[in-house]
Amino acid sequence: MRFIGVDLAWSEENPSGVAVINSQGVVRKASASLRTNDEICQFAGLGASEEAVITIDAPLIVRNSTGSRPVEQQLTQTFWPYDAAPYPANLSKSAFRENGRIQRLVRDLKEHGFINRPTIPKQQEQQSFLEVFPSPAQVVLFPAGNRLGHLHGRALRYKHKRGREWLEVHSEWEIYRARLRSLGSRESALTFSTEVAKQIGIDITEYEGTRYKHFDDLLDGIFCAYLAYYFWHQGEDACWVIGDESVGCVTLPRCPLGNCPFAEQDKVPCALLTGR
Repeated sequence: MRFIGVDLAWSEENPSGVAVINSQGVVRKASASLRTNDEICQFAGLGASEEAVITIDAPLIVRNSTGSRPVEQQLTQTFWPYDAAPYPANLSKSAFRENGRIQRLVRDLKEHGFINRPTIPKQQEQQSFLEVFPSPAQVVLFPAGNRLGHLHGRALRYKHKRGREWLEVHSEWEIYRARLRSLGSRESALTFSTEVAKQIGIDITEYEGTRYKHFDDLLDGIFCAYLAYYFWHQGEDACWVIGDESVGCVTLPRCPLGNCPFAEQDKVPCALLTGR
């Protein structure tokens, strides 16, 4: 089995972050310089017969002509207080139309035998792909414990946006890297090949603009790949599906701790979450 994460740019003019984890939980390789769907498939070895789980940070199912998908509305309702709300996806944007790069990648995966599944059967050979969203996934997966139980903090501010100083962005990126490294102590442990450890072991303060964006995408690709490995290692019980398969859904990890504020929402059927 392989576990592939894709931080997919909405246009092939922009690079995507991609990482590959092997069955031992080692990030074998990662790149944030892949632009076309063909380059992504070739780097990830998707033409091979080996089974894999692929997690993609991009809207894979978009039916609405305008506005946002029901899943994005629910994600905003739940994670806006944590600074982890998504951008809206609709068919007014060319990326989500039938001939857009995202749907072309979906068709390529299906032609290779992959099935779009919202949950992953535990430790079974399979060819599956699913939509994920790193920001709320991190909010859920990295709670802060205290004497009364635990809390969930805001999403990391490692994306450079207007009003954010580079000092803050660089510091948040370093926290992101530290979180990835800390996954080596989890039950579904993550380690890095020598090559990948060198790629992310840089002094990030030297980079701004498009040079920094490369390392932003690199960590997102690695984290997406970890989610694929985590869902496979932990099974369907670890998958929190928000949304509906017919109009779009996002799979997040369930919080590993008890007394979680997300627990009650986790139990609500998808149809109720989307208003269907």
